[in-house]
Amino acid sequence: MTVTERVAYLKGLFEGLEIDTEKKEGKLLSGVLSALDELAEAVTTLKQQNEELLDELDDVYEELSAITEDFLLDDDDTEDEIAPDPDQDLYQVVCPTCGEIIYLDQDMLGAGSIVCNACGEELEFDLSELDNEEEV
Repeated sequence: MTVTERVAYLKGLFEGLEIDTEKKEGKLLSGVLSALDELAEAVTTLKQQNEELLDELDDVYEELSAITEDFLLDDDDTEDEIAPDPDQDLYQVVCPTCGEIIYLDQDMLGAGSIVCNACGEELEFDLSELDNEEEV
């Protein structure tokens, strides 16, 4: 039995008892039943909206899964499909935490650190020893 059906049942009982709505008790019960009726309608509306929202959320999840499958690379395909630009000097670094291969240019190395996109680990670069070797 739904909330709306329960309120309708109570209204029927109220009408069947033939309570005088001109008296204080009758006015009170009538007002309570009216409030219950409005609440039951609001609950029913919210349930319907919630079901519609869940259906839409399921659709979005399915679409997102399809997009993920289409556009994100598998771990095995990463090295083959991401090729560095031959005109740009890039350095290859392997993240010690997750093993992800990261390509860095000179500006990124100069920054001193970078965050691994795969695991979030911060990788720091100390290039001071390289500068000393070049001077010798």
